[in-house]
Amino acid sequence: MRLVFVPLICAVTLAAQEGLYQFSIQQDRLAGAPNFSFLNRPIEPADRLFVRDGHFFRVGRDLKPNTADDERVRLFGVNLAFGANFPEEADAVRLAKRFRRLGINLVRLHHMDSSPDAEPENCRSILTTGPYPTLNPIAVRRLRAFINAMRAEGVYINLNLHVGYRFRPDVDRVPDVEGGIPTQSKPLHIFFPRMVELQKVFTTKVLEALALKDDPVLAMVEINNETSLLEAWQRGNLERRALGEYEAELRRQWSAFLKAKYGNEEAVQRAWGVAPGGSLESGTVPIITVEQKEPVARVNDWLLFLVDRDRFYLKEMLAAIRAGTNALVPVTGTQVNFSGLLHYDSHQDMDYQDSHFYIDHYNFPNRSWDGRDWRIRDASAVGTGLTQFLNMAAAREYNRPYTVSEFNQNWPNRHAAEIDPALAVFAAFQDWDSIMHFAYSHGREWDKLTPGGFDLNGDWTKYPAFGQAAWLFRTAAIQPGEKLIRIAAPLEARLRAARERRVGNIAGSLQATVAYDPAIAFLHRVAITRDGGEVPQLKAAPPYRSDTGQLVYDPNKRLLSVAAPAVAGVFGFLGTSKGAAGDLEVTLAPSSRGFAAILLTALDGKPIRASRRMLLTNPGYTLSSLPGSPPRPQKLIPYQRAQDWWTLEPEPGSSGPSGSRNGGEPPTWMERIECRLFVRSNAAGMSVYPLDGAGARMRALPQEAVRRTENGFEIHLQADGQDFSPWYEITTEP
Repeated sequence: MRLVFVPLICAVTLAAQEGLYQFSIQQDRLAGAPNFSFLNRPIEPADRLFVRDGHFFRVGRDLKPNTADDERVRLFGVNLAFGANFPEEADAVRLAKRFRRLGINLVRLHHMDSSPDAEPENCRSILTTGPYPTLNPIAVRRLRAFINAMRAEGVYINLNLHVGYRFRPDVDRVPDVEGGIPTQSKPLHIFFPRMVELQKVFTTKVLEALALKDDPVLAMVEINNETSLLEAWQRGNLERRALGEYEAELRRQWSAFLKAKYGNEEAVQRAWGVAPGGSLESGTVPIITVEQKEPVARVNDWLLFLVDRDRFYLKEMLAAIRAGTNALVPVTGTQVNFSGLLHYDSHQDMDYQDSHFYIDHYNFPNRSWDGRDWRIRDASAVGTGLTQFLNMAAAREYNRPYTVSEFNQNWPNRHAAEIDPALAVFAAFQDWDSIMHFAYSHGREWDKLTPGGFDLNGDWTKYPAFGQAAWLFRTAAIQPGEKLIRIAAPLEARLRAARERRVGNIAGSLQATVAYDPAIAFLHRVAITRDGGEVPQLKAAPPYRSDTGQLVYDPNKRLLSVAAPAVAGVFGFLGTSKGAAGDLEVTLAPSSRGFAAILLTALDGKPIRASRRMLLTNPGYTLSSLPGSPPRPQKLIPYQRAQDWWTLEPEPGSSGPSGSRNGGEPPTWMERIECRLFVRSNAAGMSVYPLDGAGARMRALPQEAVRRTENGFEIHLQADGQDFSPWYEITTEP
């Protein structure tokens, strides 16, 4: 995960923090309506994944790809990071069962290489501090047992290779550089030959040690997390980091590229209009800095050289992966938004494309990742135009599977209940192939009872609707867009975007270079193509209604609604106005702060109006308790008296401006969201049961809170005297 701050300004004033109730989820006892285990079954050889027709498929019972019994599959996943990848065996079994209950069928194994263990029993890494790549045998043993447990519960794995390892000159026999090898070795590891060779050895060893050759549990492999030479140059990092012997090596490769293309310096000068400034033969042509705008022909050649080097690195790594697995395992390089539009050139040998995004990522004004000095905007995805959703949509490449392997709206953002169901709906409409929440956990504190950081484990704001989100994305509950718009991005547009350093903003790049309107993705499926396609002339106007009629987004009202036969949901800023979504209408009580993420799904596969059993989720934001007695919520406060930055109040005795972003003490407090719902139904009777932390029914809402009307039922949720809960089971009588 890369530190990226997206300035999404939230215009809502932070209201007084009251109307909270205590709530905690018992993950290992979860049963009943919130249990989505039925979506999974153990992974068998017939479940091996491969790429066909631009999507992921299972090979089927004949064990052969591209035959009649192939079956399309979507993957809804979570990330694990650092030590969380290596649970003890007993914990591995219960974790795999937790994932299955949530409808998860993919786990991304992330940051396994980032913190090599001096003491192997610490198991924060698959590596030890010996010369790279020395594997940690304890971590390997634990991870293989974990993989077995996940396979038994129908959970695939996404294997990450280079994420955070930082090469050590004295141990790994690579050149040192002034200021030291950069964090995570980026981007030196992409082009320096010895580093590339060592990564190939690492790949071979990991695949062999984990016995992943021909194991159908391996869904996909990612070569290189969040970096490329294209990205490094556009951000100005390449010239700052490629120093000394690394600069000399880059010059040598640049000179060789020009020699292969032009033959000699005279031909280069004719093409550029200026001399190359060095010798092709001696490998001394200077690298091009980001400040050098002219001549355009020279900059274009430099960009194509970076494409060539990124592609060469990926092909070298791909060969090692194929040798250690098989020809079918889908492989990608890095994320589209860490290369820009030329990504599709550097990744043309890869099997699928991937992206990352965050809503309201932490900002660290003084020191990176300071747990006692951080701030957020408290921004809403729905409330700020869903711009990141549109950017992800524009990054999809036509006729290749598309995944988003990291996304989140980190705690203590007060609108984070929206992110998983809203993205699941949008991704299903766009017909993507996988989305992966970042993260389930960063460590092995499996029984954590408080929210913190990016982790789903302990974050009861996101947990209640997580299984629903999995079901929405993995099934046919949401219809894919009827029309596909192929966005033409010719080479000159791709080069121009790179020259202008539009590295992460794919939608903005297309808007600037080919007049693409990003909002088209609210109406139709979209995909980019290097060849063919069209420059869409269609201009979208709000409120945006999908061509299926199932999604409506009104950026002016800051509301997203979804209405499908078995689904109804309203996400955003209702205020005290009525929000409508198919068979559901929502009106928040005057006591609420005006925001909600309410989702109703049928559990019996029937349309809502005919359903006999449904799950309704209505989670609010959560806060831990401030240390001390009696317990009280740790407040969200302005950061350093700012009007548009927020943080947690510091704990007693703390000298920092922020409370710990990794959470305080139990109990956890959840926002109470009182509201009145109307559910259209042809049933004669309806019962509404708040559910406890294990998904078990509590006392049903009283008769006066569930009232029969002419066309359905009016429900008063979280009224005084009720048992408060973020999720409800609804049953009806014919």
